[in-house]
Amino acid sequence: MIYNKENFPKVTSQRNVPVTLLVYVLFGLLCFAMLLLFAVLPLSIQLEHNSRLSNGEMIFDLIYFPLLLWGVWALCRNYQHQKLKKIISISVDHNGIHHHQYNGAVESILYKELERSTEIYVSDIDRKIGTKYSPSYIFGFKEGKQIPIHFSKPADGMTYIPKNKYQLIGHFLHGVSLFSPNLKVSQAVYTDYFINPKTFEFDKKAQRITYFIIFIVIILILIGIDLFIKYTKGFSILFN
Repeated sequence: MIYNKENFPKVTSQRNVPVTLLVYVLFGLLCFAMLLLFAVLPLSIQLEHNSRLSNGEMIFDLIYFPLLLWGVWALCRNYQHQKLKKIISISVDHNGIHHHQYNGAVESILYKELERSTEIYVSDIDRKIGTKYSPSYIFGFKEGKQIPIHFSKPADGMTYIPKNKYQLIGHFLHGVSLFSPNLKVSQAVYTDYFINPKTFEFDKKAQRITYFIIFIVIILILIGIDLFIKYTKGFSILFN
């Protein structure tokens, strides 16, 4: 089927509720642990060996704990403020990608706003490789600068993770090819997100094969390390 602006379908995200709840629970446990640490640690030091609180320690407590409560209150207020900008839905249509926020506002990245790359060896639509501190993401160029194009928002208390992330990516790339054909999409984007560059569909089979190969390679590496330790140190970690 030949698509144009009149018949190009709109794809809306479907929230991955279990994964989102898991992130919220882990984030909540982390916050609770940090709060407990800040509250209990000073008292545990002061009450060591069942000693009575000195005047200096009591003065410290009268200053420290009100400041701690004020800090918790400020963080809660800040969260309530930031919550208004929390993403509740993502959609892709013939205009571009749209992030729908809790307060009703919509932030959009439009195909017509995207520009040619200003960097050598970087495609107009490319991807940033993730690190242990930040996930990978797709980016384009606008006003001469890289702009991230997010299809999920794993941001702790603001997390939004869709089940159909790869479908959204494929549909966005399809829209780029139709409505901004002057832009070049990096082949790495199609490869990393298992998108067929001809049909723009998500190849789940290729994803499973890739993950299976990675799993096998990791197992082989661990076995190799274990064999090396066995023949150099005389003992095995994996096998008795």
